[in-house]
Amino acid sequence: MKVPKIGSLCLVLMLLAGCGVPVPARESGSPSPTAVAGSPTIAPSPTSLPVPTATNTATIRPPTASAPTLTPPPPSLTPEALPSQVAEIMDGLETEVEELRGLSTDVPIARRLMTPQELTAYLERKFTEEYPPAEIEADVRTMAAFDFVPRDLDLRRVLLDLYSSQILGLYDEEENLFYIISEGEFDLADRITFVHEYVHGLQDIFYQLETFVDDDRMNDDQVLARMALAEGDATFVMSDYLLAHLAEWTPQDLASLQSEEVEGDQEALEAAPPIIRETFEFPYVYGLQFVEYLQEKGWKTVDPAFAKPPQSTEQILHPEKYLSEDEPQMIALPPLTDTLGAGWHLVEVETLGEFQTRLYLAQQVGQEMAELASEGWDGDQYALYARGDEDVLVLVSAWDSRADRDEFVAAWTQYATHKYGRSPERTGPAGLWWQTPGQTALLTWNGVRAIIILGPSRDLIDKVVAALP
Repeated sequence: MKVPKIGSLCLVLMLLAGCGVPVPARESGSPSPTAVAGSPTIAPSPTSLPVPTATNTATIRPPTASAPTLTPPPPSLTPEALPSQVAEIMDGLETEVEELRGLSTDVPIARRLMTPQELTAYLERKFTEEYPPAEIEADVRTMAAFDFVPRDLDLRRVLLDLYSSQILGLYDEEENLFYIISEGEFDLADRITFVHEYVHGLQDIFYQLETFVDDDRMNDDQVLARMALAEGDATFVMSDYLLAHLAEWTPQDLASLQSEEVEGDQEALEAAPPIIRETFEFPYVYGLQFVEYLQEKGWKTVDPAFAKPPQSTEQILHPEKYLSEDEPQMIALPPLTDTLGAGWHLVEVETLGEFQTRLYLAQQVGQEMAELASEGWDGDQYALYARGDEDVLVLVSAWDSRADRDEFVAAWTQYATHKYGRSPERTGPAGLWWQTPGQTALLTWNGVRAIIILGPSRDLIDKVVAALP
């Protein structure tokens, strides 16, 4: 689902921004299943990736849908003002990154330093200018309809806190320019972040990031998948750089890096609802795994992915489906405002995708069942309508087979039974109802499709069912 206009901001900031230094547990050039949690705790032991409540992943940024154009903030240091020793280090890093990534360019990529204080002020200004209260309210309402957040969530504050603590670098594809968030010392964290951001600069030159992720013509799940390719690529190179230089870092370097990043990062991450936190981390954690899968045969198998990008988070989670060109079904819901009647208006129409379907189910059925039930995902679309305090949520999903559909039906039946505290009423061979004073829910299925409708009354849901193809 759209993780609000955090979506918007997250997309831009994600493509502009470097991650918080995840380190894959692998030898340089060989595949690894995971990233190590938090700031780079350098250790060879891989970790699992539970979803959605655990956070043993890199400290990174979220995804999104419609991205606003962000004007770069004034740099704290102009190129001429960069200390000579810093500029020299940057020059050396650029050469090394081009060798590690297998891409080189004569096009200059401008670099700047920005202080954390400037970053905070910049984010505050941009949220005020480009994320108005009405959009925030719509995003919160959409997430609340899926039980992800409470209706009174202060989303603006959650995102500002998260971004302020997580963003270590910004890349602006319009200006071919990136910023490193630094007090000017250009320490280990700054160098690692520089490596990540310079890869984004190379991606922009070769693959045009501004059009590579285009929320005007892509659904949110496609956007998240493309973000995962871009961030997985940059994170792979960043971890290769770190591993190549691991013997050079002193214990003091690593201790300083961890003490600077972990406390604030973890506090902000833990304060964010799982839907925001997990989607925030997805491009880096699962994107890295996706790129590692492709990279087993070298960059020659990664570069073509930018010309023919993954179409869904399903393909990121299961790279073999990307290689076999298993693309999702396109589902289009009809307009329902006339069906619902006077006073109802559309809040959102979007796609959950496999990853966020998993997050949705895991709220009530647990990780193992959620993963199993979402693996057969083959497409979906949801629509949220509102009238006053009332909502109608419609989710139509397609599955690879009837067996996969049945797994989802079983999982959501358990989800609703736990949520409403009662067993369903069956109507016919393919219809289950839950009725409570606060909400009525219908789960129905046919062929490889499943339909969930939540609303204030059974009569209104019946009208919606009759209007669906």
